[in-house]
Amino acid sequence: MELTGFNYLKRGNVLTLFLILSAASMVFSITATSLLSSYNGFAAYLGGGDNIIAVYDRKSSTPFTGLVPAYLADKIATVDGVLASSPEVLVPCIINSEALFLRGVVPEEFLKLNQLAILEGEMLRLGDFNSVIIGRNVAEKIGLKTEDRVMVYGVLADRYMELNVKGIFESKSPMDDEVIVPIYIGQWLRGTDYNHVTLIRVKLDHLEAASGIFEEIAKAYEQASAPPQAQPKEPSKPLEETITPRTIIRFKIENIGVSQSQRFMEGYINRYGVTRETLLVFSITVLFFSSLSVASAAKTLIIHHRGEISILRSLGVSKGLLKRDLLIKLLPWSILASLFGLAFAAAILMLIHRYSSPELFFHTLPIQINPAIAAMDLILIVA
Repeated sequence: MELTGFNYLKRGNVLTLFLILSAASMVFSITATSLLSSYNGFAAYLGGGDNIIAVYDRKSSTPFTGLVPAYLADKIATVDGVLASSPEVLVPCIINSEALFLRGVVPEEFLKLNQLAILEGEMLRLGDFNSVIIGRNVAEKIGLKTEDRVMVYGVLADRYMELNVKGIFESKSPMDDEVIVPIYIGQWLRGTDYNHVTLIRVKLDHLEAASGIFEEIAKAYEQASAPPQAQPKEPSKPLEETITPRTIIRFKIENIGVSQSQRFMEGYINRYGVTRETLLVFSITVLFFSSLSVASAAKTLIIHHRGEISILRSLGVSKGLLKRDLLIKLLPWSILASLFGLAFAAAILMLIHRYSSPELFFHTLPIQINPAIAAMDLILIVA
């Protein structure tokens, strides 16, 4: 006996089930996507790619407050397989009452790691003593343009400086929420000397070169620990050494960390108990409660059609046939509800991102719809 042609399900009840399934799908998708986007956005802050290495201070409590010897950047640059060695100073600051990050760099090395497109004005040079270039998002948020004068207040040290906006750049990365200055300005606003930077980002030609970085740091440690010797004065030095003279200083080698940039950022997140596993457990909890609402909605549908089901059973329809027919009739609605909830969740997140721009550590969070979330959402609704 076939039941395909029998429309014993009331359209209103099916529509109610569809709306409940869509709501459950939407809640789960918004929660899981928001958590995963926050985690991935923070982890990708220093730039993606397995060949980007960070040399950092292992004792610092945040990625932005550590200090490492600046001269290590020159030592690392000599390692075979190193394409770029960029010493950088990250400074939380306030510009026009807006909190954001300032990054002090050596432009020549920095641009080997991050490609910046200048939308207005000119590219920053190391010798621009009172200049700054600002990210596109900062320019839009604060309302700045080239040739404007801005007062920058350093948060970690009681210092401020007036700078001229030389250009507006776009990187299509979290750096669009930052301002960039020559490294010595960043060091001054950070409250440190020319011998220290927050971290050193290194671009490798091949991952095997990472072992050479460890060896070079070990050599630098031995050199710094040895008694000072008289050195003949060199006739000429690179511009960055002339402007910001780098001195060999002693350091504790156990405080120097070397890691892929994404793992470096993930390490700080994990210190506070926020791991991928934690987010997964939280998402599964949301999934569990969402599945309870789905099961309750399905049970309610069966109760509302108890009369029709009893009639079909009295006519000799087996339970197996009845379950198969219900599956055939409700499966398309379930899949459609899952897709509708996922699409509605994406639309809501896009609207929030467009009009309120949620931020984490002064950087706009990207919205990333993960295929795994869509798959789990479909399993939630269909199962």
